[in-house]
Order: sequence, then C-alpha cells, then structure tokens
Amino acid sequence: MAYVNARVLTMGAAGVIERGTIVVDGERIVSVGTSPPPPGVTVVDLGGKTVMPGLIDVHAHLHYGVSDAQPQRSWAHEINLAYGVTTVFDPSAHNDTVFATSERIDAGLELGPRVFSTGYILYGAKSKDRSDIQNLDDARMHLARMKAMGATGVKSYQQPARAQRQWVLAAATEEGLNVYPEGGGDLWQDLTMIVDGHPTSSTVSPTRRSTTTSSGSTRRAAPATPPPCSWPMAA
Repeated sequence: MAYVNARVLTMGAAGVIERGTIVVDGERIVSVGTSPPPPGVTVVDLGGKTVMPGLIDVHAHLHYGVSDAQPQRSWAHEINLAYGVTTVFDPSAHNDTVFATSERIDAGLELGPRVFSTGYILYGAKSKDRSDIQNLDDARMHLARMKAMGATGVKSYQQPARAQRQWVLAAATEEGLNVYPEGGGDLWQDLTMIVDGHPTSSTVSPTRRSTTTSSGSTRRAAPATPPPCSWPMAA
C-alpha cells in the first residue's frame, strides 16, 4: 500500500517532505520519499495531511490504581492512539493488570499503544506492600521476580538506605533491567541516585532560594549542605 500526497515529518536529515509518498508492506514502512508509488499497489491519497512518527509517553500512569477486572477495550488506550501516542511506559502499575494488558495489545486482542512497565514499585517504606531488601540476594530475588512477570525495569521507590538502592542497581545489571528510582522529594537522596549511576530519576525535588510570595508566605530553599543521615551509607 502507498500513501501519497502526504506532508511527512521524517525527524531525520530529509526534514519535512511536503508531498511525500509512504510505502507500507504489511506492518512495516519500507520507504519514505518523493518517488511515485510502485505499480500494482493500493494507493491512498492523504490530501496533504501530516504524517509523523508515533509519540512515546515515558511516564504514563494509564493503569494506575486499577487492580480489578479489566474491560476488553480501554478508552485511555484508544485516546492515546487517537492523538498519536503509539508507545507508553508506565512506571507504577499493578502486575496482574499491566502485563496482561501489554500482552493482549501485542497479540492484537486489544487496541492500544505498546505498553512497557515496571509493574508494582519496589516500595521501601513500612507497609503491607513493602519490598524488604536487606542484602544483595534480596534485591536479586525481587528483580528476578519482576523480570519473570514481564517488567522491562523496576521502580526503586523510597528505599531508605543508599546501600539498598545500590543493591537494586547491581541486581538489575545482572538481569539486564533498568532502574527508575524516586526519592520522595529528597534532593540529597536524588543526588546520590545520580552519583550511583541510575539512568533516570522520577519526580526530582527542585531547589530554589527562599522567596516571599504576594501573600507574605516564605518558600524555603534547599539547604546549602546535605543534612546528616542516620542510615548506613555505602561507599
């Protein structure tokens, strides 16, 4: 099939092609340019409409807070497709929901963007959902568990000791997974994550000087030096 008379945003050296031709074979784009369509293919005239690569939402909580039975169609997935989002990454979702949904979409059983996810977070605070990590073997167990479920990475969420976060990183390296940490708004914890080699950090705490608002209230700036830490710190 060939789509002609398209305004193509190539996102490459070719720039914008005002009257482009896109040739598709099955599910693959085989050529993009200004050449006429090959003989014998179905031709669709796009009438000057714009065609661009699919957008990727790298922090999409499309499955957030949902753990019940899921419908076979998701309005959230279909709206994303309608606005050009063809791939999403969900950094916090229920395991039994997000991985099943991802597999259904890949199999063509459900309409939606491709879904990648960490699954449920590796939560460090005391709660019924806590992922207790006291040594490297604990971290290895959690990383292997999440990888087996279908996770492409894990979210290291508020693990209080720097050593714990480093164990998660080490285990992730062994499993070939990424780590997406979140420090709970603690700037200095965020900085240690960067120093230790995390590839990213979610919801990083901003730092600013104290300012007085129009109402007279004062916003506090981050301290000039890190506060003392009572947790065991790894070198």
